[in-house]
Parts: sequence; structure tokens; C-alpha cells
Amino acid sequence: MKRNAFFLLLVLLSPLWLASPLQACVGRCLTVATTNSQDQVIMGHMLSVLINERTGTTVNVVELVDLPTCHETVLKGKADIYIGYIGQGREDSEGPIPASDAQKLYTLVSQRYMEKFGMVWLKPFGFNGPLTEAACGGKEVGSLAAPIATKDVLRKFPVLDRVINKLGGSVDNDTLEELRKKTENQNVREAVKEFLKAQKMI
Repeated sequence: MKRNAFFLLLVLLSPLWLASPLQACVGRCLTVATTNSQDQVIMGHMLSVLINERTGTTVNVVELVDLPTCHETVLKGKADIYIGYIGQGREDSEGPIPASDAQKLYTLVSQRYMEKFGMVWLKPFGFNGPLTEAACGGKEVGSLAAPIATKDVLRKFPVLDRVINKLGGSVDNDTLEELRKKTENQNVREAVKEFLKAQKMI
């Protein structure tokens, strides 16, 4: 009898053990903070569509005045993700970071952000930005763009980093330019959804 009861308990509990971490995201909500730069708007909506399609999480996109405001909004927990640029991140880090190859600079900036802000730089998209100076408060910064979230957000959404990192290296300068042209005559969300489907990401 005890053996039968044990197996019955296993059967009852197995759906909980086998439940995908993705199910934990269904019905929840995230906010992506962007500036009005074209690359920010396009990639903000791409993150929104990708995360929603892959996890069921509702993802809102809010446009803010500049990149420092996006940073502070996420830091204060009023948004969850924003898009940064390694060049800007280098300026925001304490102490000099030597200009060398992009990958090394990315690693150094990532380490500084984790230590100083508790923020995680995810995989760079592949393009250099921003497309307008307004995105960085009037500063000319052309460097690799990457999504950034706090470690607390990634802890609450355990599959979020894996989902977002699917975009790593998939949107280079040429791809972004194609998307920019498409959005001149097409809704941004429709354009990025078509792209994600073509890349078999959703």
C-alpha cells in the first residue's frame, strides 16, 4: 500500500516538476524603456514581441527623453530593460577603461555595471548606435548596442536572459537599416514580428 501511495504522489507532483520556467512568466508584465532614437524604438519593440511570443509575458515599451533617464528608470525599478551603448557605458563607469577591441570593452563595461549598479549587459545586438544624437543627450556615441537589465529582474524572470540573448549578433548595421526603411511605411511591431519569424525566433 505504501508503495502505491508513493507512486500516486509522484504522479500528482510530476506536473509541478516538469513545468517549464516559461510558464512562470505567463500573465506577468515587463517594461522596456527606450529613447526616441530609431534604433531604440525598433529594438525596444523587437524585445517586446520576442519576449511576449516566447514567454507569454506582457511587455510594454515606453519612450523617455534620453538614455540617462532610461538608465535611472530601470535602476529605480520603474522599468525593467533598456538599451545601452558600450561607448556610453564606458563614460558612466568609474575609472578609466582603455579603448581597445569592442569585445574587451564590452566585458570591462559589463563588469563595472555589475559592480556599480547591479546591472547585467546581455549580448550585443550586433549594430552600432544610436542613430540620432538625441538618444544620448546630444552626445555623438557610435558603439555596440546591447540590452541591459538589473540582476533582480533577471532573477524574477529566470528565462529572460536566454530569450533576449537569442537576438545577440542577429541585427547588424545593414539589418537595422533595412528595418528602419520598412518602418517608414509599416507599423514597427509588424516589421519586427516579420523579422523574428523569418529568423525562426518566434
